[in-house]
Amino acid sequence: MKLLLKVFLTALFLTTDAVSAQPDLDGFWTVQFAPSDEGQALLNKLPPNAVFVDDAGGGEFGEGEYGGLQLTDRAKAEVEAYDYSMELSSEYACTSPSVAFYMQAPFPMEIHQDTNLIVFKMEYFDMVRIIFTDGREHPPADAPHSKNGHSVGHWEGDELVVDTTHIAAGTFMNNGFNHTDNIHLVERFRLSNDGSTLFATQITEDPDTFSGQAARYMAWRRVPGEYVYPYDCDPSFGD
Repeated sequence: MKLLLKVFLTALFLTTDAVSAQPDLDGFWTVQFAPSDEGQALLNKLPPNAVFVDDAGGGEFGEGEYGGLQLTDRAKAEVEAYDYSMELSSEYACTSPSVAFYMQAPFPMEIHQDTNLIVFKMEYFDMVRIIFTDGREHPPADAPHSKNGHSVGHWEGDELVVDTTHIAAGTFMNNGFNHTDNIHLVERFRLSNDGSTLFATQITEDPDTFSGQAARYMAWRRVPGEYVYPYDCDPSFGD
């Protein structure tokens, strides 16, 4: 009995130490536009052949701009048929994007971190994203898709690696260029040494839409005592 108790307590302390050693991502985060040398460590890990899409934050591509990505014939046909006038409609104004787009939008977020999951509460369209860190796998391929997708994460040292599948089709660049529900997203999050800045990179694959891999880079700064506000989309905005 004493041996079993010792083993249990040892495992408990090891688990507690592992959790406490993880960076604390809790708090309110707002977009950080200024570049940082610390963020370069994540950029250096991007695959060398990935196409870097520089539209994170306040930047958006216009008509016919795709950040250097090579679109498939299907995607080209979809873009060519895109009706820009519908962007002035009420329906378009309150159509929420998927995680493949909303993570890089210039809106703040709250992060709530626990042992088995991390919750991202986005101000943009009131999206709430859950990242499971309890070791579970993704559901079967035929499981329902959603705009938030299904995210599982694990720690590699001080970096949180998040793998997301089951993402419902949605905009990828907000200019008529949409991704399919076969998109696959891998993110890395890293906290600055002083805990004030959170850096992230995305690697995206969607062979039905573009060839190779797309990469994005984002950063946010921590603001103590703040919180996100309801988005409360007004459909009359598009009228």
